Amino acid sequence: MTPQPVVSRAELLAALQLQYEWGADEALCELPVDRLSEAPPQLPPRMGSAQEASARGAQDVSAGQGAGRAAVARTGGASTSVASLRAVEEAPDLPTLMRLTAAPDDLFLARTATHRLEPVFVENAPFMLIGEAPDADEDRSGTLFAGEAGTLLEKMLRSVGMEREEISMAPALPWRPPGGRTPSDAEMQACHPLLLRTIALCRPRYLVTMGVTPLKMLLGPDAAVGRLRGKWTEVPVPGLATPVPLLPMRHPLQLRASAAARRNAWQDLLILMEKLHPGE
Repeated sequence: MTPQPVVSRAELLAALQLQYEWGADEALCELPVDRLSEAPPQLPPRMGSAQEASARGAQDVSAGQGAGRAAVARTGGASTSVASLRAVEEAPDLPTLMRLTAAPDDLFLARTATHRLEPVFVENAPFMLIGEAPDADEDRSGTLFAGEAGTLLEKMLRSVGMEREEISMAPALPWRPPGGRTPSDAEMQACHPLLLRTIALCRPRYLVTMGVTPLKMLLGPDAAVGRLRGKWTEVPVPGLATPVPLLPMRHPLQLRASAAARRNAWQDLLILMEKLHPGE
């Protein structure tokens, strides 16, 4: 017997949240269904030996395809063909990259999200900001750092004399996970080539990650904001001749957590400004 996949409590809650956002407001139909009044199923006519052999062959093909789909499901729907991966890595510009990755068939997130977040490229930007997986406000609007997160980000930038229109931005994952759950390792791995190619095409002088998801995607699964924030780390990016200096920071929404979080954010902004304007 094939073992059934274990579904965690977080995944169940995320599925319930997704149904709520889609407008499901009841679990059962109000009217009972009389199954006894339904017509009995009709058996198909018996086939000859040649037809049975053909049917068995078709079933074998279908079983093989089903096994492939099951394998994709076990990895979070994150398989990527060698051809599509090469196309992403060789995309000559951002519009081509966005077109190649508009709606991947093998990534579940792309089918459940309301909008896809696209990078914002600003010529000669002082740095590139990499955000978290989209939240509900970003998913509804299709805009990076929308809602309260955007308001807090703008306040952070203005405190050091900058505006959000001056910087390049990109999401760690372009699509929001169902119910706002944490992205799985397979989903982050599937979006990793897209993030790297986006960085390579924008060619930023510096990278600033906000939140744990972009940090893990660029530095590895053991990376933690609390341990690495306030320190510059170099990240090799395929397509760029030299590694890009990266500064991890907390996500703007985490500033609501405590005074210590706001103090850390201010310290990180000063470290960033010192890098951008040395000697001032």
